[in-house]
Amino acid sequence: METFIDFLVNNYLWFLIIFLIIIFALIGYLVDSVTPKSKSKMKTMQKNVSYDKKVHPSVEAYTNEEFDDPLIH
Repeated sequence: METFIDFLVNNYLWFLIIFLIIIFALIGYLVDSVTPKSKSKMKTMQKNVSYDKKVHPSVEAYTNEEFDDPLIH
């Protein structure tokens, strides 16, 4: 028993690192399993995202007035 305790005392850092990795993996697994996975909801969320095309004033001089998109992105 004394040799086992000496082994733990000499290598406590490795046990601590492995323990923390296992705890973080368990937390990640629990969060992933509890989070609902609805593909249709994700698609509607992606469709509802609007992208406002704003041009920086320094680039505004280089935009083409005939089109909505700037020539330089």
